[in-house]
Amino acid sequence: MHSIKTALMAFCFAALALMAGCATVPSSKKAEVASNSIAYYQRPGTGPTVVFQAGLGDGKDVWGKVIGQLPGSLALFAYDRPGYGDSPLAQDKRSPCAISRELHALLKAAKVAPPYLLVGHSLGGLDQLCFATLYPHEVAGMVLLDPTYPHHWSKMQVEAPLSANILKSLRLVAFSSAMKQEFDAQEDCLTELDLKQPLTFPTRLLFSTEFRPEELGSYQQFVKALRKQWPNFFTQVQSSEVSGSGHYIQKDAPETVVQAIEKVLGESQASHLARR
Repeated sequence: MHSIKTALMAFCFAALALMAGCATVPSSKKAEVASNSIAYYQRPGTGPTVVFQAGLGDGKDVWGKVIGQLPGSLALFAYDRPGYGDSPLAQDKRSPCAISRELHALLKAAKVAPPYLLVGHSLGGLDQLCFATLYPHEVAGMVLLDPTYPHHWSKMQVEAPLSANILKSLRLVAFSSAMKQEFDAQEDCLTELDLKQPLTFPTRLLFSTEFRPEELGSYQQFVKALRKQWPNFFTQVQSSEVSGSGHYIQKDAPETVVQAIEKVLGESQASHLARR
C-alpha cells in the first residue's frame, strides 16, 4: 500500500510539473460545434494544414514550442478540446470517434480545407488515428508522439495491474471532469473502426526513452511491447526513439518534432506529384 501511495504522489507531482512553463498558443477564434464552444488557433499558410491534437489533460498550449519553431509559411491549426484552455466543458460523449468527428466539424467551421497533416500526442495520438481512419482521403500524413495504443487501458489492467491500480487512484484524486470523460470513453468506439486496413500516407512515430521510476518494470515492458505494434497501422512509416526525452517529446525535443513534420510534408508532396 505504501508503494502505491508513493507512486501516486510521484505521478501527481510529475503532472503538476508538466503543466507548468508551457509556451502560450493564443486563441484566434471560437466556433460552435454540436452545442460546444471550441477555441482554436489558426495560422494561414501553404501546403497541407498541420493539425495538432493534444493528449489527456492538455490544451493547445502544449504545442507552443513546436509551433514556435515551425516555418512561418506553414498553415497550422491547434485547438482546446472542451474542458481545456479556453473551451468550456462539454456534456456529450468524449470517445475518440466523437472527438474526431468534432474536430472534423470544427475544421469545416473554421474553413480549413483538407488535406491535413495530423500531429498527435499520447491519447491525442489515438484520436488522430481514429480521425485518419474515419477520413483517410483528407489526410496527407501523420506524426505521432508516444501515441496511446488502441485498447491500451484494457491491456494495461491485465499486463501491468499495479500501474493500472495507481492510475485508477490518480483518476479519482487528480483528474479534471474533462479528463475523466475522455479517459473513461477512450475505448468506447474502437470496435466500429477498421483498424486492420493499413493507412497509406507517410507517417512518423516518435517514442520517448525516459521512464519515471514508478513506470519501470512491468509497465515499461508493456509499453515497449505495444510500441512494436504501431507500424502495423501504416504502409509508409518510420519509427524512432527520441534519446533523452520523457513522455512530453514536444517539450523535451521540439526540434525533433519539427523535423518529423517537415519530413512528412516533403514525402507527402513528393507522393502527390508522383500521382499527377
